[in-house]
Amino acid sequence: MDDFYIDEKGLAAYFEMQWLDFLRENGVNQPLISKSKTVPDSFITSEYTRNVSNFITRTLRDENISPTKVLEVGPALGRNCYELVKSFPTIESISVVEPSRRLLSNFRRILIDGDECEFPYIKSIDEIGCFSFDAAAIASSCSHVDFTLLEEPFGRDLVLDSFGLVTCLNVLDQCESPKSLVDALKTVTAKDGVLFLSCSYQWSKKHLKKGCESVDDINEYFGEGWVKLSEDEHEYRIRFNERYSMLFLSHIVGYKRINGARNV
Repeated sequence: MDDFYIDEKGLAAYFEMQWLDFLRENGVNQPLISKSKTVPDSFITSEYTRNVSNFITRTLRDENISPTKVLEVGPALGRNCYELVKSFPTIESISVVEPSRRLLSNFRRILIDGDECEFPYIKSIDEIGCFSFDAAAIASSCSHVDFTLLEEPFGRDLVLDSFGLVTCLNVLDQCESPKSLVDALKTVTAKDGVLFLSCSYQWSKKHLKKGCESVDDINEYFGEGWVKLSEDEHEYRIRFNERYSMLFLSHIVGYKRINGARNV
């Protein structure tokens, strides 16, 4: 299956980062076999998605906001969507924008279809291991939500609705024009809705069309008509090879749209 964004090893890395800790906590004990010495789960699992989901949940509850319509741009394998659905039974619909075919098809298997799913993992520098897990309980928790899946980059006019909760996590430094993306996200955030952005600031010339868009503080994207509710920093780690991973610091902010905000 062709995918412009990630290969099979990249898919395995996202599975490890987003779902391994959840599966372990729910009784899936299948070992991740390595070709050399045993690699402990503590090196492979990541607390990032759980921590960020908790951050979003706390922020919304502090504001007495219970979203019904959600937009998530760049959800990867859907762990953040799942955690938000569990935290907010009020959520009725989620629009998901993910241009990666590998990620989006597995998102569907886990959160919507609830099938027996394959969990790929990094076995060695050039080999992928795999085991199966049952996603039925995950999909059952999300069965009341109406999902719309869009396999393409996000931009103006891709969705015509407005949303009470919009999230875009660690996508900005992976796109051609982060400012255009943020402007589009702000446009579809409803009045009194909240937009969460995060970024690890790993700007790359292979993505950016204009180097001037590589800001060092995503707060700069917000001005009149937006009130900052919260911000934080969270460790973001992803494994690339059997015994090698990269650790980033991801900056997340949450802003509420108020009277006076202009569509940009």
